[in-house]
Amino acid sequence: MLTLYFKPFISRRLYSSLSPNYNAIILKFIEENKATSTSTVFQGTLYEYTVMRELSNKLLMKDLNKIGGAGDKGIDIVGSWPIYPIYEKMNPIFKLSEDKILKRTKINGAFVKPLRNKLEEENANMKPINIAVQCKAFRTSKVSPRDLRELVGTYTSLFANPSGKYNKAPIIIFMCSPNLLTKDGINLINSVSIPLIYLRVNMIPSLGNQYIYNETTLQEQGHIVNYYENLHASKLLQSCGIKEWLNLRAYD
Repeated sequence: MLTLYFKPFISRRLYSSLSPNYNAIILKFIEENKATSTSTVFQGTLYEYTVMRELSNKLLMKDLNKIGGAGDKGIDIVGSWPIYPIYEKMNPIFKLSEDKILKRTKINGAFVKPLRNKLEEENANMKPINIAVQCKAFRTSKVSPRDLRELVGTYTSLFANPSGKYNKAPIIIFMCSPNLLTKDGINLINSVSIPLIYLRVNMIPSLGNQYIYNETTLQEQGHIVNYYENLHASKLLQSCGIKEWLNLRAYD
């Protein structure tokens, strides 16, 4: 059985000093493994590091750990997501605190408590959201409904308590792929009663089967190109400013 250990809450004042230099990590991985650069294992691992960089740099996620391997049940990365810094910057621009948000709403048979209310109550003291990420480094094929059904099953097996109810701590599942969702895939993720976000992240391309980059040129590759919240995640994150943050490229 896979046990996922999420690190405890750390004051957001310390975050900037704790954020790793993912470009340096990626370059080190490429250099140490260039002999196997055409293998699927190399490309999959490189993609996982790319996703970690984007989650950290663009969405301000912290404590990211790569855990993929035998028995991982499809989870490649776990971490925490402090959304208050995003909300704090977007609220003055979009007046998010003025939006009327219900304390509880029902989506696909499950009750959801929007986090915006908690942000208003706790501000910077609100604990980060635990996140679990699955990476699908497909170059050509789209993510299928089968892939998504397996991910939903993983959420249920990992995060439901013995009574069948989910843990109180908000846990959001991310699926990351360089490809678009199919129409059936979109319909499926909107029909499930778990918070699921699909993140389309480009792969870092090889140059004639070689990866010849430095930190400057690497920064131009492997970006987030699409962010899609299913209905459950959309209600959970309603008026938190995440979409506005990405649309404005406020992370730059």
